[in-house]
Amino acid sequence: MTVTAGIRSMAGALRRPGLARWLRVIGPAWVVMLADVDAPSVITAGKGGTESGYALLLPVFAIVPVLFLVQEMTARLALVTGKGHVELVRSRYGPHLAAVSVLGMAVINFVAYVAEFAGIALGAAIIGIPAPVAIIAALGVHASMVLSRSYTWFERIAMVLSLALFSFIVLAVAGRPDLGHLVSDLSPLPSDVPHDYFALVVAMIGASVMPWMLFYQQSASVDKKLCREDLHGARVETLVGAFASQALMAVVVIAAAAAMKSAAPVAATAKNLAELPEGMARLANGGAGWLIAIGLIGSGLLALVVISLSAAWGVAELMRWPRSLNLKPSEARRFYGVYLVEVIPAAVVVLVSSDFVRLCVGAMVFNVVVLALPLAFLVRLTSDRELLGDLANSRPRAALLWGVTIGLLICGTFGMIQYLT
Repeated sequence: MTVTAGIRSMAGALRRPGLARWLRVIGPAWVVMLADVDAPSVITAGKGGTESGYALLLPVFAIVPVLFLVQEMTARLALVTGKGHVELVRSRYGPHLAAVSVLGMAVINFVAYVAEFAGIALGAAIIGIPAPVAIIAALGVHASMVLSRSYTWFERIAMVLSLALFSFIVLAVAGRPDLGHLVSDLSPLPSDVPHDYFALVVAMIGASVMPWMLFYQQSASVDKKLCREDLHGARVETLVGAFASQALMAVVVIAAAAAMKSAAPVAATAKNLAELPEGMARLANGGAGWLIAIGLIGSGLLALVVISLSAAWGVAELMRWPRSLNLKPSEARRFYGVYLVEVIPAAVVVLVSSDFVRLCVGAMVFNVVVLALPLAFLVRLTSDRELLGDLANSRPRAALLWGVTIGLLICGTFGMIQYLT
């Protein structure tokens, strides 16, 4: 299914009498796509706009088809098989390869937790909240969101929390971008290419297609009890979410680039603002500072919960433990235990660390490398006709998806080398 076909299917959904069923599907894809615009992604976009101006806008929107193709596979597997990613890998390829997949996820997730807490701490510092208070409060929200014994209730909270990210649209307007400059600079390569431009492009890819997204959307769709009849709506939601995710990344790039083109000085030299990319730091005062703080805290909290759930579902699927947000904590102690405990070491690391911006960008570059393994499993599973029947990948589509997987691995490897040198 191509992006064009996805757009046509979305238009068809709005014309069909089954609109109510389509609306019922909304949740897993939207939440994971908005969580994709997490705190380190925002900081990475701000750094990109600061150093490369509007030149990163075309790469940002070029990622939309890749993001859709990858996440559509997770929806297809979930709705047809009723199983999560790790559960399918275990049943088809054995527990050892499933364990390797979970281990890779655990490594990148730890880096992601650190980056989310760092983003929350930065956002809180802008409005004068000390880092320890912000992190303890974040842990409290993190715990409370899944202890309601209802997947539906959790999802509603997550969708409301996702609205915080739209503060970045107002931020872009506050940056007062010159449309003439924006159009003239809309090139995939700036005239003065920064040394780490390619690493920034790769970081933007890593900020858009993350390993934990594959685990979350598939398991969340299963927990929501979606089925094959919901596939059309799930595809539409995935496409809309991909556009929304990248549009939000784009407005952060625009805000930072616009601020760099203005003559305005950096808002302050305080340490918490100096850690932000300069294009964001120039806006981090007054009302615009609150917009940045709301966006960073909201995006960090949403992503923290989503990433933690992806890990808890993955580990529970590997170990064959009871796992559902509809279960009481007493009925799924180990599932909830993994969710609650795994983030604590990262919170401690943030309280004793510095240079959060470099950490965030590095995590995004590393994402692209780590993504290759779960994505390879995903392509193999969606090409398996015993699993998906007529919904399995055709040969041309499978070839395209393998090309995307190999291309991402190559880009990630070269981006990591450039980032480290």
